Amino acid sequence: MANRYRIGFLGLGNMGSAILNGILTQKIFSENEIAFYAPSKMTKEKYSSIGIHLATDEVSLCQDSEIIILAIKPQIYSEVFEKIKEISYQGKVIISLAPGKTISYLESIFQGADIIRAMPNTPAKIGKAMTTIAYHHEEGFIKVKDIFSSIGEYIVLKEEQIDKAIPLNGSLPAYLLEFAKDFIAMGEETGLSNKEAKDLVLKSIIGSCLLALNSDEDIDCLINQVCSKGGSTIAGLDELRKNKLQETIEKCFRACVRRSKELANE
Repeated sequence: MANRYRIGFLGLGNMGSAILNGILTQKIFSENEIAFYAPSKMTKEKYSSIGIHLATDEVSLCQDSEIIILAIKPQIYSEVFEKIKEISYQGKVIISLAPGKTISYLESIFQGADIIRAMPNTPAKIGKAMTTIAYHHEEGFIKVKDIFSSIGEYIVLKEEQIDKAIPLNGSLPAYLLEFAKDFIAMGEETGLSNKEAKDLVLKSIIGSCLLALNSDEDIDCLINQVCSKGGSTIAGLDELRKNKLQETIEKCFRACVRRSKELANE
């Protein structure tokens, strides 16, 4: 029996809905080619109202979809997989967004399918994601690569690099925004409004990142261009270094990678 839908979303949380929005905005698939299943009543009503087909359950979603995006939390993969593992997946493509769940493991569940592991980040909501991707079969990836282009940019990695790179893209928005939040708070302490401090901090970050992306000079050189000997910038930078910013980032990075690997066993 032919697939009724080009793509099906198993779960439609923050990342699933961001990908769906990218697909619709870029016209990768039309509403009547897309199905979804999610337990939330609010989610069901929201996406049914725009013409996305609501599947009756996880089994019918997987049976009727050519491409299936696993946009559920990794902690409930095992529970959901018990319901859907007996379906024929021959010729289908499975996209997993979960850290830690290997292609080999997913192939044992979705036998006959092409498995794509992808780790987008939350800038997908505005079409600015940086997504890491791993796969075993080029044919499956060719069928879905436009999906990832619809939410931003992507790079293809070896699978063993996916979890190691999570701190650099998947988790980095949280770390960067935590850093920005504290600078915004300090700006407010000096008497700036929240908007003034927020504009100064976030737009300075955007400008600095664009400068680094478009410069032939390395990052150390760009840092040094801001610092004058005996000036205010170097005084603050010395405090960051003295308080072991680099060591703190290393610990953050390793904790993130360690946890992503632990999720494979949960």
